[in-house]
Amino acid sequence: MENMEHIVQLKKIAQDFNILFVEDSKALQTQVAKFLNKLFKNVYIASDGKEGIEAFKKYKPDIILTDLTMPNMNGHEMIREIKKIDADISIIILSAHSDSETLMKSFHIGVNDFIAKPVNAVKMIAVFLKVLSNIKRKEKQIETLLSNHNKEDADALSFILESGMSIDILNHYRGVPIINSGKVISSNEDEIILKTTYIQIQAIKHEKSTILDSSLIAEDLECELISIDIDNYEVKLKKKRLFYPEIKNREELKLEPGKNFKAFFEKTEARLLIEVKDLSIKEISFCIEDESLNFKKHDLIKLSIVFDDIERLANEKFNTVKDITFECRIYKIQKIGEEQHIIAFIQENKEINTILHKYIYNREIELIEEFKTKYQYE
Repeated sequence: MENMEHIVQLKKIAQDFNILFVEDSKALQTQVAKFLNKLFKNVYIASDGKEGIEAFKKYKPDIILTDLTMPNMNGHEMIREIKKIDADISIIILSAHSDSETLMKSFHIGVNDFIAKPVNAVKMIAVFLKVLSNIKRKEKQIETLLSNHNKEDADALSFILESGMSIDILNHYRGVPIINSGKVISSNEDEIILKTTYIQIQAIKHEKSTILDSSLIAEDLECELISIDIDNYEVKLKKKRLFYPEIKNREELKLEPGKNFKAFFEKTEARLLIEVKDLSIKEISFCIEDESLNFKKHDLIKLSIVFDDIERLANEKFNTVKDITFECRIYKIQKIGEEQHIIAFIQENKEINTILHKYIYNREIELIEEFKTKYQYE
């Protein structure tokens, strides 16, 4: 009964989407395509990575289902090339290889989900329903954000401005990325004025638009060119579209810590246990219960982290250390009941960065194993 409800729900969503299926096995092509044609508006077929790229350019599908092991060009190579064309395209891999290394590589290049071979109709329905529902949800989120004049984005850009931080500006010339840093001079609900390099200004002028990116902001912001002040190296931009890139550098990868992970706020007279919600190399989100603490935005605070596997993570300088202490600057504060929910940016420190990088890498492997087990055996 539940499966029938899922099929009905999936048909209702999928009928508005076009899908590209890339698979070298003719038998599996026929089997899966027959299933897909019952769900999707249009189904396009390719037999290897090179054909997949050409089909993607020709048909502009909404979603891709692809094998990984194929002649001429494998699935990973094809995905990288397609992501250069459209970073937001949703991709599901269909593969007999479900080891952690293969899955981690897939997720790093922007894969949304996977279906293990041999193909199981129930599993395919569940994965398609999840991915398509996420696409619909993301569309609604973006609509809401834009209707609210990008309030969250404006808050983040304002913080960058107040803190004197730089932001990356991304353009392309015939597929070649042109990236330089810039400073936010002013920002309101609709417009931004940036100061950047002459080369980047010319790149913005060429495309008549640009993308703003920062390791401190989860979202990227697409902007249209309004005007250029070449004498002062300034560009005025109109905010157009807030979007969530499918792939970011590991520095922006935010993970929930393990159950044995402990963190403390360092007060002058004591240390207080805090609950860490998620962690990246650049940012930490945590909760703390202490009404006497009067945190303010921009406060510089000191935190300590105790890892359950510090010896495995530490480099030689940290071999005898049981925890690490670092400074971070508060970006957001929200009071919920007696708790304070805080987001803080971690201050640049090469040694701390090394340990956090190793911890996040190992934690990522753990979570992929957990994810794989859940999908394969539940």
